Amino acid sequence: MLSKDFKNILIIKPSSIGDVIHALPFLKAIRGRYPEAAISWLINRGIDELIRDNSSLDEIILFERKRWGGFDDIGYKLRGVTEFIRGLRQKRFDLIIDLQGLFRSGIIAYLSGADYRIGFANAREFSPIFYNYNVSHPPIEMHAVDRYLLIAKELGADITKKDFKINIPEKEKEYAASLISKIKKRPLIAINPSARWETKMWPLKRYAELTDTIAAKLKAQPLLIGGREDEVRINELSSITKSKPLNLSGKTSLLQLAALLKKVDLLITNDSGPMHIAAAVGTPVIAIFGPTSPVRTGPYGNGHVVLQSSLPCIRCLKKRCNDLKCMEAITVEEVFNSVRKVLKQN
Repeated sequence: MLSKDFKNILIIKPSSIGDVIHALPFLKAIRGRYPEAAISWLINRGIDELIRDNSSLDEIILFERKRWGGFDDIGYKLRGVTEFIRGLRQKRFDLIIDLQGLFRSGIIAYLSGADYRIGFANAREFSPIFYNYNVSHPPIEMHAVDRYLLIAKELGADITKKDFKINIPEKEKEYAASLISKIKKRPLIAINPSARWETKMWPLKRYAELTDTIAAKLKAQPLLIGGREDEVRINELSSITKSKPLNLSGKTSLLQLAALLKKVDLLITNDSGPMHIAAAVGTPVIAIFGPTSPVRTGPYGNGHVVLQSSLPCIRCLKKRCNDLKCMEAITVEEVFNSVRKVLKQN
């Protein structure tokens, strides 16, 4: 156990949406362990609103990912990286916690000048070579939330309580409420047909059939959600349904989406950022999984349902696949029966 009393701490966890959500209980535990310390979080621009105004955090340091990748305009990028590292060193952190566990985050930790740099012993891309304190975890599948908390425990933190609080300003709550203010039908069922990997996405025709079945048999109001990058797919889904679901794709920020998901009765989704946001705000989730492991990255907490086929190829972690049979094996009937079950329980 590392029992030193640190005063200036930096958490490196720049992405992604789900990973940032998973790290929220870690942040709360670290604040409990070091109540007087200054705690900063290095995070990608665009998802920083998820930790904005968090009472456990003193500073958000925005990470400009584009300044670190590729070989175009190397001089410009080198100047940006140099300025960024100089700024970190000037803050004189005495503890760096690398939750990202990649080469880039490891080298940022090393170049920060912090005396203590902690991360996982089995982190990827040789990042552990940049740490001077490594944390091991059991050779079993473990959810990311619990895995991050192993580092908090190593630092002497109490990890019994898991706080996923996202601070949602009133104006964002009011905006979310306005999106559904004219809807009389209940229950409200949000549907997220998108994901970052094409292999994580349940077929669009299945989502269309499910949407129409929910509207017809449950007299419910389906809501289609997603970011601006998802609009093409969601617009296509909307066009092939008969039930005219409310299409809210591209109409919410992350905080507005969190406020909206808090108001719905259920979210049906692929393995994605909105899945984790819904779980964080206490909304039941039905999650459709294929190439990823729900043990590691499923919706955290009770009251959720994960659907995954029993095919031997599941959890392959492939971002591309010529045969998406693991997703196609999950039927509309199977998902709809889960919808009925979850709504009955709530």
